[in-house]
Amino acid sequence: MTHHHNDLASHESQVPGRFSDAASDERRSQVIADLRELADFLEAHPDLPISPHTSVDLAYFPRTDHDSEAFAEVSRVGAVLGAMPTWEGEHLVVEHVRGSARYRVVAIPKKVRAQYRAWLTYTGHVRPD
Repeated sequence: MTHHHNDLASHESQVPGRFSDAASDERRSQVIADLRELADFLEAHPDLPISPHTSVDLAYFPRTDHDSEAFAEVSRVGAVLGAMPTWEGEHLVVEHVRGSARYRVVAIPKKVRAQYRAWLTYTGHVRPD
């Protein structure tokens, strides 16, 4: 997948300082407050079960038609996190993990999104005999 890495490196400096699908400051504050409220609620109700496999994922997906811009967003977040983006299959990912909680930024290349949409057209139409 070397061609993806070259796209990332060659276009990183061309992307402006904003993110393509970042929430407003108000929405961001609300999500953070909701997470704190949920944690406080669970802490106040120790009788409620939590699975040993529980995890919390907060994900951001760049919303752009240009792979190079999406890759650059992942790279810029990686610089803030001090983490190197990596390929998970055909997705470029960077993350910050704390125990069972993680913040992820995931760029899904346009070709992969198109393949997924094509695959979805079969859902409900093809059934095993």
